Amino acid sequence: MKRQLFIIFILTLLISCTKKEKDFDSLEYTYSGTFSTLFLIKFTENDTIFLREHWNVSEKYGKKFPKAKTNYYAILTKEQRNQLSDLIKKIDFKKIKSEYYEDYFDGRAYHVIIKKDDLKKAVFVHSYKEPKELDSLSKWIYATKEHLKLIETKKEFDYKNIDRVFPQPPPPPPIKKTLNEE
Repeated sequence: MKRQLFIIFILTLLISCTKKEKDFDSLEYTYSGTFSTLFLIKFTENDTIFLREHWNVSEKYGKKFPKAKTNYYAILTKEQRNQLSDLIKKIDFKKIKSEYYEDYFDGRAYHVIIKKDDLKKAVFVHSYKEPKELDSLSKWIYATKEHLKLIETKKEFDYKNIDRVFPQPPPPPPIKKTLNEE
């Protein structure tokens, strides 16, 4: 009897210790809304997120949080983590194009970079014709960000997609010589 209980205990322990497959190795999201906000968010493998709020319109109207040019971290709830997992599982990143672009000035743009095992995919969206699964992920991240309990931090983060949202400035134009200089 003791031996059977011991075997059951060991089997239960082994089953409960099986490694859960992770949804991603890294996930970054950048959002830019012409008249709303500009932020970058980095999701970790566990429940922590890191956020850089570059700018938001709420400062113009007296709302002081989140502050622009400030770094934050927050903890996702188990429910939020499960929702994120479900949304990511619905997207076949191997079939998603790298860019969805329409030529208009205002509106929203976002950039997603996901890495999982041997897959590394960057997707830039400035269009209203992106796949619905990608749009759902973007809307969920934006809405969830508004409800996080953000904690300010002085720590600087390395964001991979910052150049896509903030392209490098062009080189200065060549200097032309005037008649007086010759």
